[in-house]
Amino acid sequence: MTSRILIDCLSFRAAVVWGGLLIAVSWAASDARAQPAAASAIADWKQFETSQQLTDYRLALRDGGFDDAAKAFLTNTALPQLGLPANRAAIERVRRRMRELLCGDAASDPKAMDAALQTIVGFMSAAARNDKVEPIVRINALLFVGEVKGKDGKPWPGAAAPLAAAVSDPKLPTALRIVAAQGLARHVEAAGPAAGPTVGPMLAKLLPSLTQVTDRAGADWLAARALTMVSDLGSAAPPEAAAPAVAILVDTSRPTTLRARAAAAAAAAGAKAAGIDWNKAVAACRATAMQALETEKSRGERARELGLIATATGPQPGQPGFGGQPGFGGEPTAPSAVPELACRRVAWELMTLAEALTGADGKGGIAAIRGADPQAAGGLGSTLREAATMIDTNPDETAILDALAMLTGGPAPAAREPAAAPEGEAQPASNAAEPVVNPFGQ
Repeated sequence: MTSRILIDCLSFRAAVVWGGLLIAVSWAASDARAQPAAASAIADWKQFETSQQLTDYRLALRDGGFDDAAKAFLTNTALPQLGLPANRAAIERVRRRMRELLCGDAASDPKAMDAALQTIVGFMSAAARNDKVEPIVRINALLFVGEVKGKDGKPWPGAAAPLAAAVSDPKLPTALRIVAAQGLARHVEAAGPAAGPTVGPMLAKLLPSLTQVTDRAGADWLAARALTMVSDLGSAAPPEAAAPAVAILVDTSRPTTLRARAAAAAAAAGAKAAGIDWNKAVAACRATAMQALETEKSRGERARELGLIATATGPQPGQPGFGGQPGFGGEPTAPSAVPELACRRVAWELMTLAEALTGADGKGGIAAIRGADPQAAGGLGSTLREAATMIDTNPDETAILDALAMLTGGPAPAAREPAAAPEGEAQPASNAAEPVVNPFGQ
Protein backbone atom coordinates (compact mmCIF):
# COMPACT_ATOMS: atom_id res chain seq x y z
CA MET A 1 0.00 0.00 0.00
CA THR A 2 0.99 3.59 -0.16
CA SER A 3 3.63 5.44 1.80
CA ARG A 4 0.91 7.91 2.80
CA ILE A 5 -0.80 5.24 4.85
CA LEU A 6 2.40 4.21 6.56
CA ILE A 7 3.17 7.82 7.34
CA ASP A 8 -0.28 8.21 8.87
CA CYS A 9 0.16 5.11 11.01
CA LEU A 10 3.48 6.49 12.22
CA SER A 11 1.80 9.85 12.82
CA PHE A 12 -0.67 8.16 15.11
CA ARG A 13 2.16 6.44 17.01
CA ALA A 14 3.93 9.80 17.25
CA ALA A 15 0.78 11.31 18.72
CA VAL A 16 0.92 8.78 21.56
CA VAL A 17 4.61 9.42 22.13
CA TRP A 18 4.39 13.20 22.03
CA GLY A 19 1.22 13.18 24.09
CA GLY A 20 3.04 11.33 26.81
CA LEU A 21 6.03 13.63 26.61
CA LEU A 22 3.81 16.71 26.80
CA ILE A 23 2.42 15.36 30.06
CA ALA A 24 5.97 14.74 31.19
CA VAL A 25 7.15 18.23 30.30
CA SER A 26 4.13 19.75 32.05
CA TRP A 27 4.97 17.79 35.19
CA ALA A 28 8.63 18.78 34.95
CA ALA A 29 7.82 22.45 34.59
CA SER A 30 5.62 22.32 37.68
CA ASP A 31 8.47 21.32 39.99
CA ALA A 32 11.62 23.42 40.36
CA ARG A 33 13.32 21.47 43.13
CA ALA A 34 17.08 21.69 42.94
CA GLN A 35 19.17 18.64 42.23
CA PRO A 36 22.12 17.91 44.50
CA ALA A 37 25.43 18.90 42.99
CA ALA A 38 26.78 16.27 40.62
CA ALA A 39 30.11 14.61 41.28
CA SER A 40 31.51 15.52 37.88
CA ALA A 41 34.82 17.40 37.90
CA ILE A 42 34.20 18.65 34.36
CA ALA A 43 32.18 21.85 34.20
CA ASP A 44 29.91 21.08 31.25
CA TRP A 45 29.32 18.76 28.33
CA LYS A 46 31.35 20.85 25.91
CA GLN A 47 34.45 20.30 28.01
CA PHE A 48 33.62 16.66 28.63
CA GLU A 49 33.17 15.77 24.96
CA THR A 50 36.69 16.94 24.15
CA SER A 51 38.33 15.46 27.25
CA GLN A 52 41.11 12.91 27.17
CA GLN A 53 39.21 10.89 29.77
CA LEU A 54 36.41 10.21 27.30
CA THR A 55 38.85 9.24 24.58
CA ASP A 56 40.62 6.82 26.90
CA TYR A 57 37.31 5.29 27.98
CA ARG A 58 36.18 4.65 24.42
CA LEU A 59 39.52 3.10 23.49
CA ALA A 60 39.36 0.86 26.56
CA LEU A 61 35.92 -0.43 25.53
CA ARG A 62 37.35 -1.43 22.17
CA ASP A 63 40.26 -3.20 23.86
CA GLY A 64 37.91 -5.11 26.17
CA GLY A 65 38.73 -3.12 29.24
CA PHE A 66 35.94 -2.16 31.62
CA ASP A 67 37.41 -2.22 35.12
CA ASP A 68 36.67 -0.43 38.38
CA ALA A 69 38.34 2.72 37.07
CA ALA A 70 36.09 2.76 33.98
CA LYS A 71 33.03 2.22 36.14
CA ALA A 72 34.08 5.05 38.44
CA PHE A 73 34.58 7.29 35.43
CA LEU A 74 31.01 6.63 34.32
CA THR A 75 29.34 7.05 37.68
CA ASN A 76 31.41 9.96 39.01
CA THR A 77 32.23 11.98 35.89
CA ALA A 78 30.40 10.98 32.71
CA LEU A 79 26.81 10.12 33.67
CA PRO A 80 26.32 13.03 36.13
CA GLN A 81 26.68 15.34 33.13
CA LEU A 82 22.98 14.76 32.44
CA GLY A 83 22.07 16.52 35.67
CA LEU A 84 24.50 19.43 35.59
CA PRO A 85 22.74 22.82 35.59
CA ALA A 86 25.24 23.99 32.97
CA ASN A 87 23.82 21.41 30.55
CA ARG A 88 20.14 22.04 31.29
CA ALA A 89 19.36 24.13 28.21
CA ALA A 90 20.81 21.42 25.95
CA ILE A 91 19.77 18.37 27.97
CA GLU A 92 18.19 16.58 25.01
CA ARG A 93 21.35 16.93 22.95
CA VAL A 94 23.50 15.94 25.91
CA ARG A 95 21.41 12.80 26.39
CA ARG A 96 21.77 11.89 22.73
CA ARG A 97 25.53 12.46 22.70
CA MET A 98 25.95 10.50 25.93
CA ARG A 99 24.19 7.60 24.28
CA GLU A 100 26.43 7.84 21.22
CA LEU A 101 29.72 8.20 23.08
CA LEU A 102 29.32 6.22 26.30
CA CYS A 103 27.36 3.14 25.27
CA GLY A 104 29.92 1.61 22.95
CA ASP A 105 29.80 1.03 19.21
CA ALA A 106 30.35 -1.63 16.57
CA ALA A 107 34.08 -1.74 17.40
CA SER A 108 33.55 -2.25 21.15
CA ASP A 109 34.32 -5.53 22.87
CA PRO A 110 30.95 -7.27 23.57
CA LYS A 111 31.66 -8.10 27.21
CA ALA A 112 33.08 -4.67 28.00
CA MET A 113 30.14 -3.04 26.26
CA ASP A 114 27.60 -5.09 28.24
CA ALA A 115 29.34 -4.20 31.49
CA ALA A 116 29.25 -0.51 30.58
CA LEU A 117 25.57 -0.69 29.64
CA GLN A 118 24.76 -2.40 32.91
CA THR A 119 26.38 0.47 34.80
CA ILE A 120 24.67 3.10 32.65
CA VAL A 121 21.20 1.59 32.93
CA GLY A 122 21.60 1.13 36.69
CA PHE A 123 22.73 4.73 37.19
CA MET A 124 19.97 6.23 35.04
CA SER A 125 17.25 4.04 36.54
CA ALA A 126 18.27 5.16 40.03
CA ALA A 127 18.30 8.82 38.95
CA ALA A 128 14.80 8.46 37.46
CA ARG A 129 13.48 7.09 40.75
CA ASN A 130 15.17 9.73 42.93
CA ASP A 131 12.53 12.30 43.88
CA LYS A 132 15.28 14.70 44.96
CA VAL A 133 16.40 15.00 41.34
CA GLU A 134 14.77 17.59 39.12
CA PRO A 135 11.84 16.17 37.12
CA ILE A 136 13.33 17.12 33.75
CA VAL A 137 16.48 15.18 34.63
CA ARG A 138 14.45 12.18 35.81
CA ILE A 139 12.53 12.18 32.54
CA ASN A 140 15.68 12.30 30.45
CA ALA A 141 17.32 9.61 32.56
CA LEU A 142 14.41 7.25 31.88
CA LEU A 143 14.35 8.21 28.22
CA PHE A 144 18.03 7.24 28.15
CA VAL A 145 17.23 3.79 29.58
CA GLY A 146 14.60 3.24 26.90
CA GLU A 147 16.98 4.27 24.12
CA VAL A 148 19.98 2.10 25.02
CA LYS A 149 20.87 -0.36 22.26
CA GLY A 150 23.09 -3.40 22.23
CA LYS A 151 25.81 -4.35 19.79
CA ASP A 152 23.18 -5.73 17.38
CA GLY A 153 21.49 -2.34 17.12
CA LYS A 154 18.37 -3.57 18.93
CA PRO A 155 17.13 -2.44 22.37
CA TRP A 156 19.54 -3.80 24.96
CA PRO A 157 17.74 -6.65 26.81
CA GLY A 158 19.15 -5.63 30.17
CA ALA A 159 17.06 -2.45 30.12
CA ALA A 160 13.71 -4.27 29.82
CA ALA A 161 13.38 -5.25 33.48
CA PRO A 162 13.98 -1.76 34.98
CA LEU A 163 11.63 -0.25 32.40
CA ALA A 164 8.93 -2.79 33.26
CA ALA A 165 9.40 -2.04 36.95
CA ALA A 166 8.96 1.69 36.30
CA VAL A 167 5.86 1.23 34.15
CA SER A 168 4.13 -0.82 36.84
CA ASP A 169 5.14 1.33 39.82
CA PRO A 170 2.10 3.32 41.03
CA LYS A 171 4.34 5.43 43.27
CA LEU A 172 6.07 6.98 40.27
CA PRO A 173 4.53 10.06 38.62
CA THR A 174 2.36 9.14 35.63
CA ALA A 175 4.67 11.11 33.36
CA LEU A 176 7.61 8.86 34.21
CA ARG A 177 5.53 5.72 33.76
CA ILE A 178 4.53 6.90 30.29
CA VAL A 179 8.17 7.50 29.35
CA ALA A 180 9.08 4.04 30.63
CA ALA A 181 6.22 2.46 28.69
CA GLN A 182 7.44 4.05 25.50
CA GLY A 183 10.91 2.59 26.01
CA LEU A 184 9.55 -0.82 26.98
CA ALA A 185 7.34 -0.90 23.88
CA ARG A 186 10.50 -0.78 21.75
CA HIS A 187 11.74 -3.93 23.48
CA VAL A 188 8.47 -5.79 22.93
CA GLU A 189 8.24 -4.70 19.32
CA ALA A 190 11.79 -5.89 18.67
CA ALA A 191 11.58 -9.17 20.61
CA GLY A 192 7.96 -10.18 19.98
CA PRO A 193 6.86 -13.32 21.86
CA ALA A 194 10.36 -13.71 23.34
CA ALA A 195 9.58 -10.74 25.61
CA GLY A 196 6.65 -12.60 27.14
CA PRO A 197 8.36 -13.92 30.30
CA THR A 198 9.75 -10.47 31.19
CA VAL A 199 6.81 -8.27 30.23
CA GLY A 200 3.67 -10.42 30.09
CA PRO A 201 2.93 -10.81 33.82
CA MET A 202 3.49 -7.11 34.41
CA LEU A 203 1.06 -6.12 31.62
CA ALA A 204 -1.62 -8.46 32.96
CA LYS A 205 -1.45 -6.70 36.35
CA LEU A 206 -1.02 -3.20 34.91
CA LEU A 207 -4.16 -2.99 32.78
CA PRO A 208 -6.75 -3.46 35.56
CA SER A 209 -4.75 -1.25 37.94
CA LEU A 210 -5.03 1.77 35.62
CA THR A 211 -8.61 2.36 36.75
CA GLN A 212 -7.09 3.73 39.96
CA VAL A 213 -4.99 6.36 38.17
CA THR A 214 -6.70 9.71 38.78
CA ASP A 215 -5.19 11.30 35.68
CA ARG A 216 -7.57 9.88 33.05
CA ALA A 217 -5.55 11.13 30.09
CA GLY A 218 -2.37 9.67 31.53
CA ALA A 219 -4.14 6.40 32.26
CA ASP A 220 -5.32 6.21 28.65
CA TRP A 221 -1.79 6.78 27.34
CA LEU A 222 -0.48 4.00 29.56
CA ALA A 223 -3.33 1.72 28.56
CA ALA A 224 -2.68 2.35 24.87
CA ARG A 225 0.97 1.35 25.24
CA ALA A 226 0.15 -1.65 27.38
CA LEU A 227 -2.49 -2.93 24.95
CA THR A 228 -0.12 -2.56 22.02
CA MET A 229 2.53 -4.53 23.88
CA VAL A 230 0.01 -7.30 24.62
CA SER A 231 -0.79 -7.47 20.91
CA ASP A 232 2.90 -7.51 19.97
CA LEU A 233 3.50 -10.46 22.29
CA GLY A 234 1.24 -12.53 20.04
CA SER A 235 1.19 -16.15 21.16
CA ALA A 236 3.02 -15.20 24.38
CA ALA A 237 0.35 -12.69 25.44
CA PRO A 238 -0.81 -13.47 29.00
CA PRO A 239 -4.39 -14.85 29.14
CA GLU A 240 -5.01 -12.69 32.20
CA ALA A 241 -4.78 -9.59 29.99
CA ALA A 242 -7.84 -10.57 27.95
CA ALA A 243 -10.47 -9.63 30.54
CA PRO A 244 -9.19 -6.07 31.26
CA ALA A 245 -8.76 -5.56 27.50
CA VAL A 246 -12.38 -6.53 26.89
CA ALA A 247 -13.44 -4.22 29.72
CA ILE A 248 -11.85 -1.31 27.85
CA LEU A 249 -13.34 -2.45 24.55
CA VAL A 250 -16.91 -2.37 25.86
CA ASP A 251 -16.49 0.97 27.68
CA THR A 252 -18.12 3.53 25.38
CA SER A 253 -16.61 6.40 27.36
CA ARG A 254 -13.09 5.49 26.21
CA PRO A 255 -11.60 6.81 22.93
CA THR A 256 -12.36 4.63 19.90
CA THR A 257 -8.67 4.33 19.08
CA LEU A 258 -8.01 2.90 22.55
CA ARG A 259 -10.94 0.50 22.20
CA ALA A 260 -9.61 -0.74 18.84
CA ARG A 261 -6.26 -1.46 20.48
CA ALA A 262 -8.13 -3.24 23.27
CA ALA A 263 -9.84 -5.49 20.72
CA ALA A 264 -6.47 -6.45 19.23
CA ALA A 265 -5.05 -7.19 22.69
CA ALA A 266 -8.09 -9.25 23.67
CA ALA A 267 -7.75 -11.32 20.51
CA ALA A 268 -4.04 -11.94 21.16
CA ALA A 269 -4.55 -12.97 24.79
CA GLY A 270 -7.95 -14.59 24.53
CA ALA A 271 -7.25 -18.08 23.20
CA LYS A 272 -6.55 -19.47 26.69
CA ALA A 273 -8.64 -16.99 28.68
CA ALA A 274 -11.72 -18.10 30.58
CA GLY A 275 -14.96 -16.42 31.61
CA ILE A 276 -15.21 -13.94 28.73
CA ASP A 277 -18.38 -13.28 26.74
CA TRP A 278 -16.85 -13.18 23.28
CA ASN A 279 -20.14 -12.45 21.54
CA LYS A 280 -20.39 -9.32 23.68
CA ALA A 281 -16.86 -8.44 22.57
CA VAL A 282 -17.88 -8.86 18.91
CA ALA A 283 -20.84 -6.54 19.46
CA ALA A 284 -18.48 -4.04 21.12
CA CYS A 285 -16.25 -4.13 18.02
CA ARG A 286 -19.24 -3.14 15.89
CA ALA A 287 -20.22 -0.42 18.35
CA THR A 288 -16.66 0.96 18.35
CA ALA A 289 -16.61 1.12 14.56
CA MET A 290 -20.01 2.79 14.47
CA GLN A 291 -18.98 5.37 17.06
CA ALA A 292 -15.80 6.21 15.14
CA LEU A 293 -17.73 6.70 11.91
CA GLU A 294 -20.61 8.60 13.53
CA THR A 295 -18.13 10.97 15.17
CA GLU A 296 -16.65 11.93 11.80
CA LYS A 297 -20.10 12.18 10.21
CA SER A 298 -21.06 14.63 12.97
CA ARG A 299 -17.83 16.53 12.41
CA GLY A 300 -18.78 17.05 8.79
CA GLU A 301 -22.32 18.12 9.62
CA ARG A 302 -21.04 20.60 12.18
CA ALA A 303 -18.54 22.06 9.72
CA ARG A 304 -21.37 22.72 7.27
CA GLU A 305 -23.55 24.26 9.95
CA LEU A 306 -20.76 26.70 10.75
CA GLY A 307 -20.29 27.52 7.08
CA LEU A 308 -16.70 26.26 7.06
CA ILE A 309 -17.38 23.95 4.10
CA ALA A 310 -19.36 24.78 0.99
CA THR A 311 -22.56 22.89 0.18
CA ALA A 312 -23.80 22.02 -3.30
CA THR A 313 -26.09 25.07 -3.17
CA GLY A 314 -23.48 27.33 -1.61
CA PRO A 315 -21.63 30.32 -3.05
CA GLN A 316 -20.73 30.16 -6.70
CA PRO A 317 -17.26 30.73 -8.19
CA GLY A 318 -16.00 34.24 -7.66
CA GLN A 319 -18.02 34.73 -4.49
CA PRO A 320 -16.13 34.95 -1.18
CA GLY A 321 -16.57 32.18 1.32
CA PHE A 322 -16.64 32.25 5.11
CA GLY A 323 -14.65 35.22 6.31
CA GLY A 324 -14.07 36.31 2.70
CA GLN A 325 -11.37 33.64 2.29
CA PRO A 326 -11.18 31.21 -0.61
CA GLY A 327 -11.52 27.58 0.36
CA PHE A 328 -13.99 28.29 3.19
CA GLY A 329 -17.32 28.26 1.41
CA GLY A 330 -16.22 29.71 -1.93
CA GLU A 331 -16.40 26.51 -4.03
CA PRO A 332 -19.46 25.64 -6.13
CA THR A 333 -19.40 21.96 -5.07
CA ALA A 334 -19.04 20.30 -1.68
CA PRO A 335 -15.52 19.24 -0.72
CA SER A 336 -15.00 16.70 2.04
CA ALA A 337 -16.02 18.10 5.39
CA VAL A 338 -13.96 15.39 7.13
CA PRO A 339 -10.17 15.96 7.08
CA GLU A 340 -8.07 13.34 5.34
CA LEU A 341 -6.06 12.59 8.48
CA ALA A 342 -9.27 11.91 10.43
CA CYS A 343 -10.40 9.54 7.67
CA ARG A 344 -7.12 7.65 7.80
CA ARG A 345 -7.35 7.36 11.57
CA VAL A 346 -10.83 5.84 11.24
CA ALA A 347 -9.55 3.49 8.52
CA TRP A 348 -6.79 2.38 10.90
CA GLU A 349 -9.33 1.78 13.65
CA LEU A 350 -11.59 -0.27 11.39
CA MET A 351 -8.70 -2.37 10.10
CA THR A 352 -7.42 -2.97 13.63
CA LEU A 353 -10.89 -4.13 14.67
CA ALA A 354 -11.11 -6.33 11.57
CA GLU A 355 -7.82 -8.04 12.37
CA ALA A 356 -8.90 -8.51 15.99
CA LEU A 357 -11.99 -10.30 14.72
CA THR A 358 -10.48 -12.46 12.00
CA GLY A 359 -6.70 -12.24 12.32
CA ALA A 360 -4.19 -10.73 9.92
CA ASP A 361 -4.78 -13.59 7.49
CA GLY A 362 -8.55 -13.62 7.84
CA LYS A 363 -8.50 -17.00 9.58
CA GLY A 364 -7.86 -16.28 13.26
CA GLY A 365 -8.72 -13.62 15.81
CA ILE A 366 -11.82 -13.65 17.99
CA ALA A 367 -13.70 -15.67 15.36
CA ALA A 368 -11.41 -18.62 16.10
CA ILE A 369 -11.80 -18.47 19.90
CA ARG A 370 -14.07 -21.00 21.53
CA GLY A 371 -17.28 -19.36 22.66
CA ALA A 372 -17.44 -16.78 19.88
CA ASP A 373 -19.89 -17.01 16.98
CA PRO A 374 -17.51 -17.53 14.04
CA GLN A 375 -20.09 -16.42 11.45
CA ALA A 376 -20.93 -13.18 13.26
CA ALA A 377 -17.29 -12.36 14.03
CA GLY A 378 -16.08 -13.36 10.58
CA GLY A 379 -18.80 -11.46 8.75
CA LEU A 380 -18.20 -8.28 10.76
CA GLY A 381 -14.45 -8.62 10.27
CA SER A 382 -14.85 -8.87 6.49
CA THR A 383 -17.15 -5.85 6.42
CA LEU A 384 -14.78 -3.74 8.52
CA ARG A 385 -11.81 -4.75 6.40
CA GLU A 386 -13.65 -3.74 3.24
CA ALA A 387 -14.77 -0.45 4.80
CA ALA A 388 -11.24 0.35 6.00
CA THR A 389 -9.80 -0.29 2.55
CA MET A 390 -12.51 1.85 0.96
CA ILE A 391 -11.82 4.79 3.28
CA ASP A 392 -8.09 4.43 2.71
CA THR A 393 -8.59 4.48 -1.06
CA ASN A 394 -10.75 7.62 -0.90
CA PRO A 395 -10.19 9.32 2.47
CA ASP A 396 -13.16 11.68 2.42
CA GLU A 397 -16.61 12.27 3.84
CA THR A 398 -18.34 10.18 1.19
CA ALA A 399 -16.32 7.11 2.15
CA ILE A 400 -17.22 7.65 5.83
CA LEU A 401 -20.93 7.74 4.94
CA ASP A 402 -20.59 4.70 2.67
CA ALA A 403 -18.89 2.77 5.48
CA LEU A 404 -21.74 3.65 7.83
CA ALA A 405 -24.20 2.35 5.27
CA MET A 406 -22.26 -0.92 5.02
CA LEU A 407 -22.45 -1.44 8.78
CA THR A 408 -26.15 -0.58 9.04
CA GLY A 409 -27.25 -2.76 6.14
CA GLY A 410 -27.81 0.07 3.70
CA PRO A 411 -27.30 -0.09 -0.06
CA ALA A 412 -23.85 -1.03 -1.30
CA PRO A 413 -21.74 2.04 -2.05
CA ALA A 414 -21.14 2.87 -5.69
CA ALA A 415 -17.73 2.02 -7.11
CA ARG A 416 -15.32 4.95 -7.09
CA GLU A 417 -11.97 5.63 -8.64
CA PRO A 418 -9.11 5.81 -6.12
CA ALA A 419 -8.28 9.32 -4.97
CA ALA A 420 -5.50 10.88 -6.99
CA ALA A 421 -2.12 10.80 -5.29
CA PRO A 422 -0.54 14.16 -4.40
CA GLU A 423 1.73 15.59 -7.05
CA GLY A 424 5.07 13.79 -7.08
CA GLU A 425 3.76 10.65 -5.33
CA ALA A 426 3.05 7.41 -7.13
CA GLN A 427 -0.58 6.34 -7.45
CA PRO A 428 -1.31 3.33 -5.17
CA ALA A 429 -1.81 0.04 -6.92
CA SER A 430 -5.12 -1.75 -6.60
CA ASN A 431 -5.27 -4.14 -3.64
CA ALA A 432 -8.18 -6.15 -5.02
CA ALA A 433 -5.99 -9.24 -5.27
CA GLU A 434 -4.95 -8.97 -1.60
CA PRO A 435 -8.21 -8.57 0.36
CA VAL A 436 -6.72 -9.53 3.73
CA VAL A 437 -3.63 -7.33 3.72
CA ASN A 438 -3.57 -4.66 6.40
CA PRO A 439 -2.11 -1.54 4.76
CA PHE A 440 -1.52 0.03 8.16
CA GLY A 441 1.04 -2.46 9.47
CA GLN A 442 1.07 -2.48 13.27
